[in-house]
Amino acid sequence: MTIRIPLLLAAVFCLWSGVTASAQQTVSTGEVLQAQAAIPLFPSSLLPRVKPPEPPPVPDKVSVAVTGDSLADGIWGAIYRKLVRDKRYIIRRNAKNSTGFTTEGLLGQIDDGFAPTPADAVVMMIGANDRRSFFVDGKSKALFGTPPWRTFYGDRAAAFMDYLKTRDVPVVWILLPIMRDEATSRDAKLINELVLKAAADRPWVRTVETWPLTADADGAYAAHFKDLSGKVRLMRDNDGVHFTPPGYELIAESVLNLLREASPKFRLLPR
Repeated sequence: MTIRIPLLLAAVFCLWSGVTASAQQTVSTGEVLQAQAAIPLFPSSLLPRVKPPEPPPVPDKVSVAVTGDSLADGIWGAIYRKLVRDKRYIIRRNAKNSTGFTTEGLLGQIDDGFAPTPADAVVMMIGANDRRSFFVDGKSKALFGTPPWRTFYGDRAAAFMDYLKTRDVPVVWILLPIMRDEATSRDAKLINELVLKAAADRPWVRTVETWPLTADADGAYAAHFKDLSGKVRLMRDNDGVHFTPPGYELIAESVLNLLREASPKFRLLPR
């Protein structure tokens, strides 16, 4: 009896040791498997490095043709002042005072903007002179605001946009701002609606909203508001239609932002 107890204890001890060793072995195997899983099949140091594609070079000369009426001419001045020291950019002055879609199709302005060399973008602003009857071949065809007038105007805006599509360049169309005179504002809103309707089916035309920039918190006409530096200044002309130079510069900055997004040719535009 005294001999069997030590033998039994020895057997129990051996059995316990085996179980412990087995458990330890299981843990060690799991840790090894986990460590192996953490090692990539192909270390990144051995994989070939793929360089991101380089952006296309900016041409030595990039031109912007500004077309439309006297409001567009003010935009031309603002863009010109912004870029005059950067000799890579040519800002073509193709706008014409006292013109509009009610008197002509303005396609000649596009042709002028692409001579003597093709333009790289077109900026358009029109409508300040279009609060009048529609004329075709010098004859009145539709009274302002009537259904026929709306059709004529929408068709001319669409034809202008379609002609620009053949040039295959970014087009930025600046919509009319709020006006001081209530009736003039109402008419400007109608013109904006017709332009937006034409642009909706023509994705190559990008539009710039000016109404929110030029109205106060209550949606009314404001002559003074913040310029690009955040300073409140006189931003509208005395006629309640046009802008002062800081006002044009505020809108021109929105135009330049769209051009930066539209084409790599404009990615180096100064900010």
